[in-house]
Amino acid sequence: MNTSIYLAPLQSFTTLPYCLAFENVVGGVDKYFTPFYRTDKDGTFSFEKYLFYRPPFHIVPQVLTNSAGELILFANNMQERGFEEINLNLGCPFPMVVNRKLGSGLLPFPNRLDTMLSVFFNENMPVKLSVKLRLGLKDKEDIYRVMNVLNQYPLEEIIIHPRLGIQQYSGKPDWDIFAECSKQHRLVGNGDIVSLDGLEVLKQRFRNVDAWMIGRGLLMNPCMLKPQLDWKETMVNMHELFLDNLRIFGFSEHQILNQLKCFWEYPSQYLEGGRRVFRKLKKTGSLEDYEVLKKKLLGLY
Repeated sequence: MNTSIYLAPLQSFTTLPYCLAFENVVGGVDKYFTPFYRTDKDGTFSFEKYLFYRPPFHIVPQVLTNSAGELILFANNMQERGFEEINLNLGCPFPMVVNRKLGSGLLPFPNRLDTMLSVFFNENMPVKLSVKLRLGLKDKEDIYRVMNVLNQYPLEEIIIHPRLGIQQYSGKPDWDIFAECSKQHRLVGNGDIVSLDGLEVLKQRFRNVDAWMIGRGLLMNPCMLKPQLDWKETMVNMHELFLDNLRIFGFSEHQILNQLKCFWEYPSQYLEGGRRVFRKLKKTGSLEDYEVLKKKLLGLY
């Protein structure tokens, strides 16, 4: 069975400049999900100017909302830009989001979710909608109530990260509950896939799941699914193309430095002694100092 691979949305990390670099140097990803967008105080969405650029591979813009009106507005905006699918974030675990009944904070309120989806699908939007969610906020029973809602609608996909919102990224994913949910709906699995062997274990267990979303594992080691690639060479090539993309898309020098720091946050964990060097890199205030520390990181390989 062919297995599709998705790159998970991670705020500040899986930006379009990064996805372009990953696709051109590594590839092997079937869908790239953007970090979430949400409305500003005036009720409109602010999009980076580079989002007008629709790349020649499958990008799925993600939205964080609990409002049917905002969801429809986002879908219309993305359709105008040529995107064919959007993704609704029902999984973000961070307190500032959860306290506003957004992300995983919406999961204890299935009726509100039902109302939003009902209005959206009654509009016959020309854009496909998928959802990414957790098992619940504080109670794993949330997932069963939410799945009863989701099963009523023609969603493109349901992506489940089998943790609770309050867990954030601690503890282990509950693949047993994921297994129960997979019996009633075709799912995409996501959560703590950090090696090719780990992915294979999940694929053998869940033979009815034909797509897996990977986040931190691929950010840490872009060669994870292609072990024949040289890690250092891959990182150098990705870095140069990522930097070119940032400049092409008009990032300021300050923004570029911040993006380059994000670029190394996860790969530094792949290297023995990398975390120590990254702590210094994170504090640097100039591209010149950054270059010195980047070479130190690469020298650890």
